[in-house]
Amino acid sequence: MRTLDRCYFLPFLWFLLLAGFTVQAQIGLQLKAENPRYLRYEMILLKLVISNISGNTLVFSNQSEADGGRIFFAVNEHSGKVARAFDATANPAADLILAPGESRELSITINMLHDMQREGVYSITAYLNHSRLPKTHLSNTINLEVMEGSTILERNIGLPSQNSTEVIKSIRLLLLLFQDTEEKLYCLRAEDDENIYAVFRLGPYLSGTPPQMDIDGSSSIHILIQVRPKLYSYLIFSFVNRNLNLRQQRYYVPDGGTPTLSKQTGYLRISNAKVATEGIDFKLKK
Repeated sequence: MRTLDRCYFLPFLWFLLLAGFTVQAQIGLQLKAENPRYLRYEMILLKLVISNISGNTLVFSNQSEADGGRIFFAVNEHSGKVARAFDATANPAADLILAPGESRELSITINMLHDMQREGVYSITAYLNHSRLPKTHLSNTINLEVMEGSTILERNIGLPSQNSTEVIKSIRLLLLLFQDTEEKLYCLRAEDDENIYAVFRLGPYLSGTPPQMDIDGSSSIHILIQVRPKLYSYLIFSFVNRNLNLRQQRYYVPDGGTPTLSKQTGYLRISNAKVATEGIDFKLKK
């Protein structure tokens, strides 16, 4: 008789538990990262998918408003330290309006919100609260690793000034080798003692021709790296005010020797190379 009672009781108990879970689960949060490992100071872009299953329209605005909602994060190093928030009032979901049953994906640069400059492994969880919801909802937790690269080349460049009397600021350019999860990558970082101006992933490391980096007369940065046995990537970066932008990227194949950056003609160019043809000499990944 006891066995029979238990058979009826257990399904009923599971029904109550599931019913309670369904009532509370009014928001779905799914957090994901493009890469599990990042170069130090590189922008760490996360995707947060928010699903509204509350049956009501939810407005995310200023937390002080009556119907305000907010998203925030807990970022912790595995060493036990908390990665502090630069602005405790920041709300990545500000001005978001979610209709019933709607899902939206937010792109969030997490290291613009939290200090993740130290090397190490970080655990990140997203939280959502709203004045119309009875509880705070949280996402899955993801782990990311931040690592420093090893310096291959270093150059200095003057940052373009806004006027002729302003003191010229010196920028340090570092060509780095970074160990990603699957392969080593060449990266470029522009910095000074106070600021990081840009970080770029340039291409895969190949133990062939050493990489080259030089500066032309207009302060543009020219980089040549070998990315395949017979393929070279040629990149040109330029500063616009304090923003470093990729101005051009082309691929070259050897022609009469080893491709190299040269100033023999009076301006910076590639010698011993010709422009590669996509689909014949190389194929770009999607």
